[in-house]
Formats: sequence, C-alpha cells, structure tokens
Amino acid sequence: MSSAPPSLAVTRDEKSAIHEDEHHVAFTNSTVDGAGKVARTASEALFNEEVNARKNAKHNPIFLILINGYSAVTVFALHLISLEGLVSIALCISLTISIYHRVDDNSTFDGSIMNWTLLSFAIITPLSAAVSMAFRRREQALSDIANIRATSLEIYAAHAGWDWGWKDDDTGRDRSTVNWIDHSDKVLVQFLGLSEDLTRWLTLPTTSRARHKVTPWGNAEAQETRLVAMKLYESIVVRFGHLADLCEILKREGLPPNEATRIRQYERFILSSVERLRMVKMYRTPQALRSFARLFSVFLPPFYSPFYAQMATELNSLGMAVAFAVLTSVALTALFETVAQMEDPFVDLSVLDGVAVKRDLMDDFKIQILAMRRHFFSGAPAFREKPGHVVRVEAQISTVRLLSE
Repeated sequence: MSSAPPSLAVTRDEKSAIHEDEHHVAFTNSTVDGAGKVARTASEALFNEEVNARKNAKHNPIFLILINGYSAVTVFALHLISLEGLVSIALCISLTISIYHRVDDNSTFDGSIMNWTLLSFAIITPLSAAVSMAFRRREQALSDIANIRATSLEIYAAHAGWDWGWKDDDTGRDRSTVNWIDHSDKVLVQFLGLSEDLTRWLTLPTTSRARHKVTPWGNAEAQETRLVAMKLYESIVVRFGHLADLCEILKREGLPPNEATRIRQYERFILSSVERLRMVKMYRTPQALRSFARLFSVFLPPFYSPFYAQMATELNSLGMAVAFAVLTSVALTALFETVAQMEDPFVDLSVLDGVAVKRDLMDDFKIQILAMRRHFFSGAPAFREKPGHVVRVEAQISTVRLLSE
C-alpha cells in the first residue's frame, strides 16, 4: 500500500493543534508594559477587558434612579406621543373646559355617573391582547434569526472541515483536488449574500396596514413594495440552489450520503426559518382589532369630559381635572402606539423593542463566520468580498451559477 504524500501526512488532530498554536501566537505579545514584562495572552487580555466592563458598569442606586427616570421620560416623549394622542388630548382639554364653564352654576349636574367599565372593555382589553400577540411574533422572529445564524455557521463548518478520510485507502478531503479554501469561500459568499438579501427584504416598508387595503393609493404603494420584495425573495431562494450545488461537490468527492443528507437538512432548517420570517413580515395581528383600538383610544376619552368637569367642580380645581383628562388620554394612546410600533418588528420605526436585523444578520454574523474561516484556514489570505465578481460552481448537475453581489 502506497503511503500518502508527505504534505498530506498530517493528521486532523495535528492540524487542530497547529491552528490553536497559531491562534495563540497571533494574540501573544499584544501588549507589553514599559518594564518589559511578559506580554499578556489572548485569554488574559480578554479577562482584563471583562473585569473593566464589570467595574465600569453603574451600580450607584441614586444615579440609577435619576438616569432611569430621565430615560423613561425621554422614551415616552419621543416614541409614545403620537399625532392621534395629541388630537385626543386636545379634545379632552377643550371639552372639559367647555363643560365645566357650562355647568358651573348648575347644582343638579353630576358627571360622576359616567361608567368606566366601557373604557376598560373597549380599549384596555383589546390593546392588552394586541400587545401580547405582537410580542409573541417578535419572539418568534428572534428565534428564527438565531436559528438561521447558528445553522449557517454549522453548514459552513461542514463545507470547510468535515472529512471522510478515516482509512488510508479512502478518498478524503486531503486527497481531493478541490481547492477547499475557494470552495468554502463560495459558501461564505452565499451566506453573506443571504444575510444581506434577507435584511433588505425584512426592512422593506410595511404593506399590511389598513390604508393598504381600503384606499387606492395605499394599495398602489403596497403593490410597488411587493414587487421589490418578490425580487429580493427570489434572490434568497436562488442562493439555496447555490448551496445545494456546493453540497453536490462534497458528494462527488466522496462525502458519505448520510453526511450530505445532514447538510441538506441544515439547509432546510434555514429555509423554514426564512419562510416563518416571511409570514411574520406579511401577516400581522387582526386588522379589525387594531382599527377598533385606534379609533376608541382617540375618541372615547373625550366622552368622559363630564366626569372631568365634575372632578373640577368637587375639587374646585380645573387644572387638576384637565391634568387627569390628559393623563387618561396619554395612557391609552401611548398603549396603542406601543402596539403599532411592534406590528412590524423589522422596520426602522420599531426602535424600542424591534429586531435589530442589520446588526444580527449582517454585522455580527459576518464577524462570527469570518472567525470560523480563520479557524479552519488559519494560513489563508484574508477574505475579501469582490462586488460584481462571478464565482462559478464546479458541480455539473445544475446550470445555476454563483453571483457575488
């Protein structure tokens, strides 16, 4: 039996040790103090950064009370005060003052007979249900994005590191003529492209509001956005075809069918998560419920102006009654605004609790997958994206080609 060439006679354990040594050397001597002491290793440097981060975190309770209060007021003023809320406030103030002056001399007037049960059942209950549904949809979206990231990394690891050369006479990765750095970079290109396309698709303007369904100009706006969305989603689907082609190369070179099936299963997991994100993007909480809550949160509080006027009479303070009217209106309209912002958790308007799509799918993910590339190919040149460069797949079962956009 002929022995393997010297350049290929390194076991995978030895390769792993080499990678670890290179990783350690790359971070050793990163900092040296003026006294010429031994430099810190990567682990020591990271530990010191962690200690500093914990030390610099604010723990003073008095400071936290002040800064948290300021932050809450800022968030409320900038993100929860809407035009609908201002309309409701204006109606409440004007009607309260008008009724107060009209009944100032009427001893038989009694505005306290106003029943608040209607307010709770007509607004609070549906808004609470809508908030719950909106946050469940956001949690599902976060779960699917996490699944896309984790499974993508595992697929890249399969293309870059999975081996099938357990015996000397088998055809393993080291005996193949395929340039595995180039092969894994093609996989990397597809995942980076998938992340970009998915980010662009998810952050498109919302097309499922009431105006998009009942007004001609709203319908035209939605149709224009849907055409763009269809093209972006088509690009996403085609990239899965490219990944299938690249898996066929592994099969051609000798990867066992059960391992190839596992890779294809991973691809299906990602595609299923993408489809679930598509459903979250396209379909929202009940339209009738949101329209109902929008109207009643704006126009129902002013109908309780007789109650506010009665409060002003009994307290002999019109200002107190107006303040209570304003607080009631603000509370209801701000609660509805919370629901409205969470309806589409991917758009820029969802700045409070929405999904940071670009950060999670592009910025952070790119750093992680490039770190995995450095692990598998520590001596390879740095990965550089080449806009407009066409990368052709070596598989022969498909005419689809990779396009690095």
